[in-house]
Amino acid sequence: MIKRLADRLFKWYCHPDYYPDIQGDLEELHQDQLEQFPKSAELKYLKEVIKLCRPALIRPLFKNSLFNSTGMFKNYFKISFRNLVKQKVFSAINITGLAIGLSAFLLINQYVAFEKSYDRFFTDSDRLYRLTTDQIVDGVIGARDAMAFNPAAKTLDDIIPEIIGHTTTYKLSDLTFRKGEQSVNEPLVVAADSNYLQLFDYQVIHGDLASMLSEPYTMVLTKNKAKIYFGDSNPVGQTVELLGNFEKPFKVTGVIQDVPENTHYKFEILLSLSTLQKQLDKQGWNYNNYYSYIKLAPLADIEVVRAKLPPVSDYVSTTSLSFNLQSVESIHLHSDMTYEPEINGSAEMVDFLNIISILILIIAWANYINLTTAKSINRAKEVGLRKTVGANKIQLITQFMIESFLLNFISAFLALMIAEGLYPFFNQLVGKPIITDIWSNRDFTILLVTLSLIGTLVTGLYPSFVLSSFKPSLVLKGKFKTSVKGTLLRKGLVVFQFAASLILVATTLIVEKQISYMLNKEKGLDVAYVVGFKNPRLKEYQGEVLSDKLRQFKQALMSHHAIENAGLTSALPGGDASSIWSTSDPVKINGKTNSLEGTTYLLVCDENFLPSIGAKLLVGRSFDPAIQSDSSSVIINQAFLNRYGLKNASSVLGDYIQFGEDIGGNKYRIVGVVGDYHRSSFKASLEPTAMFFTDRTSKSVVRLNKKNYDQGLDHLEQTWSQYFPNAPFSYTFLDQKFETLYEEDKRFGYITSIFSVLAIFIASLGLFGLSAFMATQRSKEVGIRKVLGASIPQILIIFYREFVVLIGLSAAVGIPLVYFTMDNWLNNYAYRVTFPWIFVGAAIILVIASALLTVGYQTIRVAIKNPSETLRYE
Repeated sequence: MIKRLADRLFKWYCHPDYYPDIQGDLEELHQDQLEQFPKSAELKYLKEVIKLCRPALIRPLFKNSLFNSTGMFKNYFKISFRNLVKQKVFSAINITGLAIGLSAFLLINQYVAFEKSYDRFFTDSDRLYRLTTDQIVDGVIGARDAMAFNPAAKTLDDIIPEIIGHTTTYKLSDLTFRKGEQSVNEPLVVAADSNYLQLFDYQVIHGDLASMLSEPYTMVLTKNKAKIYFGDSNPVGQTVELLGNFEKPFKVTGVIQDVPENTHYKFEILLSLSTLQKQLDKQGWNYNNYYSYIKLAPLADIEVVRAKLPPVSDYVSTTSLSFNLQSVESIHLHSDMTYEPEINGSAEMVDFLNIISILILIIAWANYINLTTAKSINRAKEVGLRKTVGANKIQLITQFMIESFLLNFISAFLALMIAEGLYPFFNQLVGKPIITDIWSNRDFTILLVTLSLIGTLVTGLYPSFVLSSFKPSLVLKGKFKTSVKGTLLRKGLVVFQFAASLILVATTLIVEKQISYMLNKEKGLDVAYVVGFKNPRLKEYQGEVLSDKLRQFKQALMSHHAIENAGLTSALPGGDASSIWSTSDPVKINGKTNSLEGTTYLLVCDENFLPSIGAKLLVGRSFDPAIQSDSSSVIINQAFLNRYGLKNASSVLGDYIQFGEDIGGNKYRIVGVVGDYHRSSFKASLEPTAMFFTDRTSKSVVRLNKKNYDQGLDHLEQTWSQYFPNAPFSYTFLDQKFETLYEEDKRFGYITSIFSVLAIFIASLGLFGLSAFMATQRSKEVGIRKVLGASIPQILIIFYREFVVLIGLSAAVGIPLVYFTMDNWLNNYAYRVTFPWIFVGAAIILVIASALLTVGYQTIRVAIKNPSETLRYE
């Protein structure tokens, strides 16, 4: 059977002239192998047939013998290599442009692929959904919250058959753990139920998955965290002490793989959610501050499931919330809800970077097409001579395609070298380890080879057809002229390059303008030389003991000349949306309105917090610890008044606020209204906020004297060691916290700036080569004009005229695209700049300047020559 198939294959591909002789030799060889290897003879026969499949023996694919001549192929490669060497400048321009374009495309493509890979490594990730809540106000969706109520996921699992699994988690603030004598602050801690690792199937290194997180006071560590606490030993069964409210040892029941960068919900320690049972029982349907997830059955329709979601009011009568489901795979790039566990990426930014990489690559390809077709006149006689001695169109196209192939693969190799050298810098630029090794990255290599083949076709086909279509009778008589179609194509490609460059430059300038606006816009507070830090959470510092200690600590701080103020707060300015509490309960203000619906953000602080961050009271007063009733007082901000339609700040002083159906019937008296200040990014709107008085919270702020802030920091650290010697201490400057909120935007600005410069550089390379060729071709014209009295400026104007028209056409194409694209991008920000048309003008001027300088340089080189040199053979 195998031999018959091998015979058919050989007869199909073998040249008819060689088939009888070779077939006979194969039969003789097969008979010998049958005697020696009877079981494997047929396989050996097939192997020999496959080995004979080489260019010299295959049958003609066309009427000519092109693909059967190894010698002809060698000649094509030899001629192609000679042409590359002969035309050093144009080869260097093409190879440099293609290599830079390919490397830029590959690096950006890796970044785009990484951003789109978030949470897709989980089994059945396409069936995992996050349970979220939307606030409905007057029939319209208002705030969208990434959190849900603790019982919600289980309740939905019980009543909707398409849901086959659920898990509930609680993101904990910074916790302090102690192992031996060392205490460590751990910022990435999550409490999760025993279902979590069933839905999110991280690889288990130690422990039994079925029993992980099933009992109170148990924990699961990531591999790296386990090594920090326990070295290389198996930590299952050992304990780590959690300080603060728990003050109990937690038993390690498992170790899992390190959580990768490409997930929206990061942690290093998992605690069993049942540890918080008292909190769970108390909060129930009263608080929606849990991250909950569900898993759908195979083939379940998400829209059908959404239609079955019950209204939240079935469980919480006073709420205006509704349930929703959000695909886990879409969270990183497509979610901008409040209380996200981390700052998400932006689909618009990723798509835009993808477009930039494609534009860069197309600009590089356009350079090759432009230069090759422009220089076709120099090869016209070669083509005519080849046709005269018998070469047909297929052979000529093959020759020019091989030239394109050779140039593209040389460029691909250089692109690989560039990517290898730059990927550590690129990882640092994007702030993520998206590339770890170029050579072992199979996808990277496959993409590079694919792009090289596509580039060979894109850059080789049209020039090949142009060059192979010359008529020998004309070109050998010197009557060859460039075609109108070829000229229009070159002009069209130049217009495209100018338009792409204009778009990229204008985009870069607009992005930088928006980022600068956000960084420098008045925030309503002054956090320069203000530091924030976490207060101690040790067993010996609880309740009134902590209040007394914090009071003494503040007094000791403010006694130093380098410290201007110190205050307490539950949320530091510069935090993300998830760092502050909120309530969606209706708000009641006596004597003013009926119940009002909306989200109110809640902050607890002391009397020194607002002065410490430079916030200004509009009316009323701050908290006063000497006034006992201030324990039931509240300060609201201007955004609170605006949100609930209360225009006059003075008129609400002394009124009482009640949130929902407060269990204790508590009402809070308004004692002050503070001016709006931005606690978080300018991407978000101002938060309607209510502030309550306390003398103990989880965080502190300290304002330093800017003249000797270093002394203030030294005093802060010494005072901390004096009052809280057993608690770890670290601080951060709040202005730096604000800047970290814009890290993604700043990286986007850096990336667009760098790759926009690369795009302009590649376009300028092509224009340099094109203008050099045009100047050389028109050298005789320039010589004649100089003889007739034309000056160099007049000659420059003649050359410039054509390019200025092309730039004008590119501006007509690019300006509308810039406006619609970037105005839409700016709309992602609650606070944005008006569309800066001046930057579009600046981009046009920059593109014109780079084009005119490039063209002018080549024109002047020709124009300064003595006419006797250019006209000596006329």
